Amino acid sequence: MKIYFLILSAFKFTGGLEKFNRAFMKALSDISAEQKFDLFLKSSHDKLPDERYISKDKFEGFEGNKIKFIFRCLIEAKKMELVFIGHINLAPVAILLRLLNPKIKFIVIGHGIEIWPKQHFFKKLLLRFADKILAVSNFTKNQIVTNNRIDANKITVFHNTLDPYFKIPQNFNKPDYLLKRYGIDEKTKVILSIARINQYEGYKGYDKVLESLPSVKNEVPNVKYILCGKYTAVEGKRLKDKAKYLGVEQNFILPGFIEEKELTDHYLLADVFVLPSKKEGFGIVFIEAAACGAPVIAGNQDGSVDALLNGKLGKLINPDDESEISETIIEVLKKPLSNKSNKIKDYFGFDKFKEILLGILNYSNNYKFE
Repeated sequence: MKIYFLILSAFKFTGGLEKFNRAFMKALSDISAEQKFDLFLKSSHDKLPDERYISKDKFEGFEGNKIKFIFRCLIEAKKMELVFIGHINLAPVAILLRLLNPKIKFIVIGHGIEIWPKQHFFKKLLLRFADKILAVSNFTKNQIVTNNRIDANKITVFHNTLDPYFKIPQNFNKPDYLLKRYGIDEKTKVILSIARINQYEGYKGYDKVLESLPSVKNEVPNVKYILCGKYTAVEGKRLKDKAKYLGVEQNFILPGFIEEKELTDHYLLADVFVLPSKKEGFGIVFIEAAACGAPVIAGNQDGSVDALLNGKLGKLINPDDESEISETIIEVLKKPLSNKSNKIKDYFGFDKFKEILLGILNYSNNYKFE
């Protein structure tokens, strides 16, 4: 069997979608070695892969050259048997492949805001003729069903996973070098958020956390809010000005992008991880934080519900209720949630992810899609 995975990016950009793509290709690569099928991955925007996830001989990157990417896919259309479409924006490519080879089986992966709205033209057609759709959360599945009138039986919920190389700590002490870097001590209570920070990412909810800080500070004076992530100059200035206006500029730290090698240590620094988002497809940061022992607070109106197992792994709150946000943060800082990090690997570990994917592949190999 010849299986293809077509994506926009896995290595050039950072984000939850790229993390999913890396884990997915690693799982496919591992399974292909065990089950002896041919695997081919084509990326529109990447150049070279990180060979921890997939070997160069199975990977072809086109560095943003869409014409070459499409042309190469079409050349190989006759060889394709099962194709995973990693993003709904690749719908035009899938349509062309379908015209050249009607026997191809297509599985579309749906993440979040890119697939929730009512789709039109090529995207609508792809959802209609796809043999299967994988949704990273129940929320994403429900949005696809509701807004695009897709049969729910056609959609399988396929949750995100911890990266196979994510460093899960053996102890849960706060790293000394980060305490020194941020000028805090072990008694300082740390609220942590990690997100992309720009004018388009307001739905992540970091503004709501910042707005809750004055109330939190009144109850927990020795508190710092560390908001990590790459930020634009305009958004960075806006947030710093807002912190000053709220009277919490001394309690707010905006360190910028965090390297992957320091990610676990930042989670260890947190007394609570908070991101009351409203448009999260799943939220890998939630399971990463929980795996590092950090209590987690998330919104109750999107895919975050799946990441926290309906509240079993953390607190779910109304992301629009400012008083509930501040009260829940105060509650957790004063009385930390019990550490449930040992459950994360059972539900969202890479081995579990690969096991589920193998079941999907076995099913697809028999071409029994309904």
